[in-house]
Amino acid sequence: MPNLAWGLPGARWSAPLEGLESFVETPPIDLLRQGAAIDPVATAIAGQAGALDHATLLRQSQQVAAALAARVPPGAAIACLLPHRPDAIAGLLGCVISGRVALVLNPLDPPERLRGLLAEAVPAAILAATPPELPCAAPVLLLPDLLSGPVEDWRLDHAWSPDAPLTVHFTSGSTGRPKGIVLNARGLLARVLEVMQHWQLGPTDRVMVTSLPTTSSGMAFLLATLFSGARAVLTQLGLEGARAVLRLALREGVTCAAAGPTLWRLLLQREEARASFATLRLQRSGNSPVLAEDVAAWRAVLPPGCALQHTFASTEAQVIAQWRLPLEPLPPGPIPAGHAEPIHEMALLDPDGAPVPPGEAGELTLRGPYLALGEWQAGRLVPGRMAAEPDRPGWRRFHTGDLARILPDGLVQMLGRADRQVKINGVRVDPSEIEAILRAEPGVTEAAVLALGAATRVTLHGFVAAPGQDAAALLPALRRRLADALPSPFRPSTLEVLPDLPRLPANGKLDLVALRRMAGG
Repeated sequence: MPNLAWGLPGARWSAPLEGLESFVETPPIDLLRQGAAIDPVATAIAGQAGALDHATLLRQSQQVAAALAARVPPGAAIACLLPHRPDAIAGLLGCVISGRVALVLNPLDPPERLRGLLAEAVPAAILAATPPELPCAAPVLLLPDLLSGPVEDWRLDHAWSPDAPLTVHFTSGSTGRPKGIVLNARGLLARVLEVMQHWQLGPTDRVMVTSLPTTSSGMAFLLATLFSGARAVLTQLGLEGARAVLRLALREGVTCAAAGPTLWRLLLQREEARASFATLRLQRSGNSPVLAEDVAAWRAVLPPGCALQHTFASTEAQVIAQWRLPLEPLPPGPIPAGHAEPIHEMALLDPDGAPVPPGEAGELTLRGPYLALGEWQAGRLVPGRMAAEPDRPGWRRFHTGDLARILPDGLVQMLGRADRQVKINGVRVDPSEIEAILRAEPGVTEAAVLALGAATRVTLHGFVAAPGQDAAALLPALRRRLADALPSPFRPSTLEVLPDLPRLPANGKLDLVALRRMAGG
């Protein structure tokens, strides 16, 4: 590896986080207690399914932690298959503060996908609100049973380390199956502190985040809110619909909100949006392209004093770049990712691994102590795409696969992926995972999935080769298989069945140009 020019020369950097080193070395149970102590009777979590105050949330979280500690050894993994409601959030927090590894699953995922994740994760136990409707090799611990136990002032039952695995979040993988990204407290709490300080959160804030705690960002937003003594407003846009989300925002007097740009476009185009977000002081979007035209449209609806923040982050690296958007109009087109975040050292590399000249595009590479530990495979932690830094104990290096360049004003501009991954509604999708599902259907010999469209509206177009098969009969079977195995952002909007896929005459590889032409892209 060449001697890299770490630091992205010419880039502008965000302000350093105050008290970072001490904060990330504080056990989460202590931070949760500090937040609850600000106003114990204030509402901590509110949603369509009810509410909990800070004192009750803390008590229930400690009940779950104590019950888990009696059943599962320290450092073992617990699959958290919990719905998005206040008592279930207490269960998830109980796992996190207990020092066990929380494998955070989304109960809304298709059953086939959940079965595959559980088989890969090999948890010591499964924490669920109701008996799962799928086979489970590990013992199932039901949340109501754990909450019926004695009320205890939970104390950690082992030596806690900020560098031990804390949570696992599953993302799309290029191998055809999801990847479990392992975070430690050092990395996750760095993201939490970034939110607390850049949002200037306090006990009067009402924070609405559309991403479930199954994502690393959703978990960070939740913890930042609770550690600040503020109120988390739970929403599930896909289940509740935009109108219900807006009614909830109005009822709770939301002051800070985070969502992907696609969801912001959906919410803010509704007539009732102006009244629903009349109390909003900070709006955050990110991870998918945002246009200057979006920013202008959002400002026309949101309160005049509302700050708009744009962020680029990933599960492996947490926050990478962010900025508060200026009030003056931005140049047309996609806006920059923001200022580089100083918790990581950064470099831009060419395909040979050498630093690119100033102003040119390169793969964004990160190193530092706040990156993910690696991946969870077959029930254990493996390095995955994280490489150790021999000269810096505790540091790791991560080649993100994201292409970027530094603009003349020093902002970081993201340019897409060096690999096949795309973002759809803020969800990272790898076409290889979809192709693996399609190839599993009887009669299919080959599959290819293309990402088409503009930066702000990406769609998936799938092709399968099925010689001698009836396309009209095969298509419904393929749709059912995709629905059983993958969340909705992963499912191609268009599927075509062909006798064979086109190939290049020189080397026999798939002719992607021909496929793209057939797809109309």
